[in-house]
Amino acid sequence: MRTRSNGPPTGNVPPPAGYAGRTVTKAPNWHELVVLDVLLNNLSTGLFLVAAVGELAAPAVFAAVTAWAYPVALVLLFADLGCLVLDLGDPFRFHHMLRVFKPSSPMSLGTWCLTVFSLFLTVVVAVVAAVALGWLPGDSAVAWWARTLAVVGGLPFALGSAAYKGVLFSTSAQPGWKDARWLGAYLMNSALMLGAAELLLIAVLTDRAPAAATLRPTLGLLVILNAAPLVLLAADLSPLLARLHDRRELWAAGLLVLLTGVVVPMGMLLAGGPVALLAAVLSVLLASLGIRLAIVRLPHAAT
Repeated sequence: MRTRSNGPPTGNVPPPAGYAGRTVTKAPNWHELVVLDVLLNNLSTGLFLVAAVGELAAPAVFAAVTAWAYPVALVLLFADLGCLVLDLGDPFRFHHMLRVFKPSSPMSLGTWCLTVFSLFLTVVVAVVAAVALGWLPGDSAVAWWARTLAVVGGLPFALGSAAYKGVLFSTSAQPGWKDARWLGAYLMNSALMLGAAELLLIAVLTDRAPAAATLRPTLGLLVILNAAPLVLLAADLSPLLARLHDRRELWAAGLLVLLTGVVVPMGMLLAGGPVALLAAVLSVLLASLGIRLAIVRLPHAAT
């Protein structure tokens, strides 16, 4: 009987030691567009969520601010969809993602949430534009009901759109992502924080003092709350990060995130004033961008 020689394994024969402890996945061929996709997704959904809650809870305070917020959220959503489609490799295959609906799949569920959210947001912006152009009276029942129903209808789909990318990454087999169990929670909370920062920016630029006065402590609270899922996410990733970086690099990165993501925004919010508030918003945005860049690049660094 012919037996196999003791030479190196050939073809599809696994190595004698097996695959234990070895990285067998291939890092995705993704570019910086994915970083922008994740950031723009949270900017759009977060702005809509905060604006919708503000308008429903205190319409007299937030109605004028949200009239600017919804169109901005729609522009950010279009930019997000552009990044998503361009980074697919074959942009003309995007519609294939809508051919099936599979609730157990984070990608399928997230794609449908994003699609339905875009429809509700478009209706809201259409009503805002119709009122601004004088096609509908601002105090008409038709305008109020159409806008309110679209805002309420878009809320659950905006929540799903904000969280699904984190869930999708954490359920993959990619190094780093597969251990990031708190990634969905972090992106969800971060979207709300970014939304509050954006709405505060709009309130400052449009000189809406009552809205800015309400959003200022709200953003401060969300900045503090955002630190909790971020710490838990870092704990999930600590074995991989310890393998990739030495202790000094990790402490430097943590200090930078603490300064730009918590200390500087809180200090600027406590200081008050238009310039300080703008600096707080900018610091939150830069910290969020840096964290997302590190998350998206994890599989490439690990392999």
